[in-house]
Amino acid sequence: MCLAIAPNQQCSNGIIGRVLRIISSTPLRLFSFCALTHSLILGSLYIHSATPGAYINKYAFAYGLSYGILALLAFGYLLTWLPKKYSLPPIHYGRYSTIYLFMMVGLGILEAGIFASNKLIFAGMFLLIPGWLMTFQCLWNIHIWINSGAQQINRILMLLLSLNFITLGLSVLGQYVSASKLTTLATLSSTVLIWPLLIATTLTLLLNAPAKGRVISP
Repeated sequence: MCLAIAPNQQCSNGIIGRVLRIISSTPLRLFSFCALTHSLILGSLYIHSATPGAYINKYAFAYGLSYGILALLAFGYLLTWLPKKYSLPPIHYGRYSTIYLFMMVGLGILEAGIFASNKLIFAGMFLLIPGWLMTFQCLWNIHIWINSGAQQINRILMLLLSLNFITLGLSVLGQYVSASKLTTLATLSSTVLIWPLLIATTLTLLLNAPAKGRVISP
């Protein structure tokens, strides 16, 4: 059963349906579930890679971690808590569930390609791009409504996300033209340099939220 079950639609009263609606009720819950699921899959594949005779593309682990797992956690946190902290309407279910589907399918294809197929790895990485772009659109819509002080911090956040997106594009390009040095450099830059700054900026933005903000009706 797919997790794309709208949280406000009673399409199933069974236990599984209720659990899935709880999981999909916010971007943070849904994206964290996806990140946890794919973390377990990547961890299992990594353990399998230690068996004799196993050939696994280990570069794909870094791609999945930086542009999939970490991105899902960051996106879920931002799309859930930014609207709450700044008294804005929650992100529409249709938007964040579409982001989830692109990220889930992209990671699934990437994981399938880890064993042998560079083409599948490329296809999986490429499918992550729409999820990133849709997240940018949601964050920009939030940016318009937050106060000027928060906008200054959010500009830094958007810049760091844009830099991370550029490294994603470089990784996809490197995978397409079989330039391992380019993909490795881009992925390491994302994981080691950009993500720590993104986490710090996100915490600063949320901690500086006003005690009471404007209430914007949906």
